[in-house]
Amino acid sequence: MDNSRLHFRPLTLEDYQHLRATTEWEKLEDAQVERALQNDLFSVCVCYNDQPVGMGRVVGDGAIYFYVQDVIVHPKFKGKGIGRMIMQEIEKYLNQTISQYAFVGLMAAQGVAAFYHQFGYSKRPMKGPGMFKIVQK
Repeated sequence: MDNSRLHFRPLTLEDYQHLRATTEWEKLEDAQVERALQNDLFSVCVCYNDQPVGMGRVVGDGAIYFYVQDVIVHPKFKGKGIGRMIMQEIEKYLNQTISQYAFVGLMAAQGVAAFYHQFGYSKRPMKGPGMFKIVQK
């Protein structure tokens, strides 16, 4: 991939909705997404010729707990190193922010655990209570 045409910038509502629409995830209302993005600890959008092709976010309390969220690469750009660039920017942020101890979590989609292993993430032990809840109204 020609890196001279790639650039990074903070994520916008439009970027988020555009990239999220390339997944099978639930559609979210703009107001809900705007509120969420205002509370990001960190976000990155990778653009190619000024078009968003990948994104990633970090949410949490900014001190002890951090969660990597919404790492998405546009399907036309998968396999070109965009995901790696996003995670490198996220890891740079985490390394600059975490001063002593912190838990960094993420929920990986089926079949991509190996991608996150290269950044030091491990599968949760089966004996752990890996739980979650989705609230829909």
